[in-house]
Amino acid sequence: MIKFHIKKISEINSDQLLSFYQKSFNYEKSVLDNFKWRYRSGFADMHPLVLLIDNKICGHAGLIPIDLKINDKVERSIWFTDLFIEKKYRSQGYGKILTKEWMKICSTQITLCNEQSLNVFKSLNWSFNNNFLRKIKFFNFLKVVPAFRKLANTNIILNDLGDLKLEEVNDDTLKKIIHEEEKSLLKKTVGIIRDKSWFDWRINKCPYKKDIYIFSYENLYIIVHIKVRNDLKILSLIYSTKNINENIINLLFRFAKKNKIDYLSYISKRRPINLNFPWERKLNFASYSANNFSKNFLDKSLEDVQFIDSDLDYI
Repeated sequence: MIKFHIKKISEINSDQLLSFYQKSFNYEKSVLDNFKWRYRSGFADMHPLVLLIDNKICGHAGLIPIDLKINDKVERSIWFTDLFIEKKYRSQGYGKILTKEWMKICSTQITLCNEQSLNVFKSLNWSFNNNFLRKIKFFNFLKVVPAFRKLANTNIILNDLGDLKLEEVNDDTLKKIIHEEEKSLLKKTVGIIRDKSWFDWRINKCPYKKDIYIFSYENLYIIVHIKVRNDLKILSLIYSTKNINENIINLLFRFAKKNKIDYLSYISKRRPINLNFPWERKLNFASYSANNFSKNFLDKSLEDVQFIDSDLDYI
């Protein structure tokens, strides 16, 4: 095997790192350039890792540090994101080597991943399931066919919202959301701790904050992200203070129609019997903890995962 080094991204020249990101990850520029935001730098002394061969970045293992509630205890954890090995070095064991080094950063890890990454995690004794679905509701079926697509209108109409109320994206609104989030977390055995620090990072400092909208209905709060990709106007329901169901989707129907949204996307908990449409995709959820007690709880009891938690919203 070729000699290699593994380093923290904090030890890498920022120009070299950004050049690697531009070549390797298909993120929009606002997210690509703001990699310190993407990996929540400053929250904890945890840094993504890079694989260096001949002083060139050939691999990467990203992370988002978070806190989890596990059986009434707070446990520092990390989301695994952006696992990448340069094509010519794949199938040579580098992915596993990099992941094993990454696992030393923190004792508890979770991720939503593709099949290639899942194979690496399986080999390292991670637990995994398909308890979550990425669901899509089409509002314009013609746009499924690329030949019928045309440049999407980026204007947003915010009046006549029906039962929904548009909220300001500010600290006062987030304070109300955090209050609902805290009440919900009290009822859970395992849950992601989305507190003031978390929302400040994820919403207030978000590089695409201008494309984020918050709606309320009674004690329900919904956060959406509107983006245009491949001439499709997409409404991502990235967060809800209550479990996402058809009633919540219907609340967004008028807004989606008025704004010529092509489809709405969100994460749903998978039911025991699920009739999946071709455009719905099972998500691989994988987790690991050096503490077997926590590991068992993570695999069986974490039920609230939303777009806002990982990189699925902006990938």
